[in-house]
Amino acid sequence: MSSKHPGQGALDRHLAVVIGGSLAGLLAARVLSEHFEQVIIIERDPLTGEAVPRKGTPQGRHVHGLLARGVTIIAEYFPDLFPTLARDGAIPVSMDGIRWNQLGVWMAPVPSPVKTLFQSRPFLEQHIRDQLVARDNVRIRDACEVTQLCAREDRITGVMVRTLSGEQHEEALSADLVVDTSGRGSRAPQWLNTLGYGDVQETSVKIDIGYATRIYRRPVQLPANWKALFIFGKPPDDKRGGVILPIQGGYWMVTLVGSLRDYPPDDEDGFLAFAHSLAQQDLYEAIKDAEPITPIALYKYAANRWRHFERMKRFPQGFIIMGDAACSFNPVYGQGMSVAAVEAQTLDRCLREQALFAGKNRVAGFTQRFQQAIARDIKTPWLLSTGDDLRYPGAEGKRLLSIRLLNRYMRRVIEITASDVAMAASLLRVRNLLKPLSTLFQRRIILAVLRQELIAFRQQPTITKPANEESVLASSNDESVHSKV
Repeated sequence: MSSKHPGQGALDRHLAVVIGGSLAGLLAARVLSEHFEQVIIIERDPLTGEAVPRKGTPQGRHVHGLLARGVTIIAEYFPDLFPTLARDGAIPVSMDGIRWNQLGVWMAPVPSPVKTLFQSRPFLEQHIRDQLVARDNVRIRDACEVTQLCAREDRITGVMVRTLSGEQHEEALSADLVVDTSGRGSRAPQWLNTLGYGDVQETSVKIDIGYATRIYRRPVQLPANWKALFIFGKPPDDKRGGVILPIQGGYWMVTLVGSLRDYPPDDEDGFLAFAHSLAQQDLYEAIKDAEPITPIALYKYAANRWRHFERMKRFPQGFIIMGDAACSFNPVYGQGMSVAAVEAQTLDRCLREQALFAGKNRVAGFTQRFQQAIARDIKTPWLLSTGDDLRYPGAEGKRLLSIRLLNRYMRRVIEITASDVAMAASLLRVRNLLKPLSTLFQRRIILAVLRQELIAFRQQPTITKPANEESVLASSNDESVHSKV
């Protein structure tokens, strides 16, 4: 690690550098533009100005969705974004137009005036990028990468930037705050370790999922009871699921999902056979006669991973980590982009509080407070995501008693949503990050769960016991005889 340190590390708010120009980086830059004179995003991929998948976001070819809280937050920072997306072809869908099947249960449709927009990830990112760079103090340097942090004493004072196109060269870029939003491949743990801050603790839950995605032309005759479809596997044995989302251009984006290395294939017959193998046939029936537009794209994801920067005993000033670089979730639950939006809002709040209590030109002490704040943001989506994954015996991770109890409780909640619209609405509010997990432990919900538990207990098959001890001994002796033959 270089000891170069551009600038003298003044604790002011002249320049912020964001590492990574994906959604988390774009949202972070938007917030920083309110607090710093200039914001520069360093993006590894070359940007063409078109809504096309990028090498740095291989998941961009697959289904993505924004949760309700993510939509609300992004709309606050980009008030023209969603009207523009809708004008350019994104598909509005109300909550009762989304069909969910989880643990073999079809959730009751929830009437709601609130609509979300579905579109491809590159389409969403390009629209955000266009509106972001229209701000006078935001600039994107594409086809560049950050190779290392520049440090002086206990502070990050900038980054070393290397150009990746044309005649390559490396330069030092001074910064008052460096924000790492470079995703799961972030080198922040190595950088911090090299600078003497020690190892970063990690919590992981290994699930080994695979995606296979294909775009189809949306049929003229659409299903009557849904516009978007989510089918999840049913642990412990059913590891397969799938999603259909409407996207811009008159298309469906169809993603098949397999957990624990039960990966969907990338050939025509295998793709349809995998869809036909789902416990619920709705997805297969929808696409079996539909017209495919693209080849099948594959994507693999090994594990949920939470890097606990908030637990570090020492941490440099002038450097924060957010988005997938801090915590990445199983993408099948659609949490990543919305959690990034929540973290951006937290960044805004923390910077405003810092200005209020420490003076507007100082960021000393800010970094630890920010990392601790987003750890609180991460907790609920982490419990929901990893809790669902740990229902599978083959998933690797700590199965704490609290997780096992929560999973049992949530199973009953999900079962109730089949016929109870109010319960379905409560669950959706939690899953959309609009309400904390604790709202599912209100008295009326606890009583409903206890009733459901009693029903499940009564429906368990009766185990017939041998009439007496002699019959047990006799059967044991028979087994021992057969085992010796």
